[in-house]
Amino acid sequence: MFALFPSPFICISSQKALTALIDHTTPYEFTIISPPHAGCSFGIPWWQEVIRPYNVTSILDCGASTALALEALERGIDGVVCRDMRSVLPKEWEKRLFPYRPSTLTLGQALR
Repeated sequence: MFALFPSPFICISSQKALTALIDHTTPYEFTIISPPHAGCSFGIPWWQEVIRPYNVTSILDCGASTALALEALERGIDGVVCRDMRSVLPKEWEKRLFPYRPSTLTLGQALR
């Protein structure tokens, strides 16, 4: 299901955490993912700010908010998690929207 996204998937909650990951990882063969439901809690602009300095593949967890998930894709987020997706999607988004989270590593696990 996550074939277009490099693994492992690493849960990141701040730009500081992402910087720590970037400083210890070369090349960037991973996908960062927000904490569960973070899109609903903090919004798309927050996630865009977290990832802004780096060219990394990312997934924003939008909880059950279909509207938020679709908006995130419109705004250029690579992928989204939406647990209650019932809309018909444009073909180009079908492989970028997921009904559940992939297995993820914490930052601590990724840095070991």
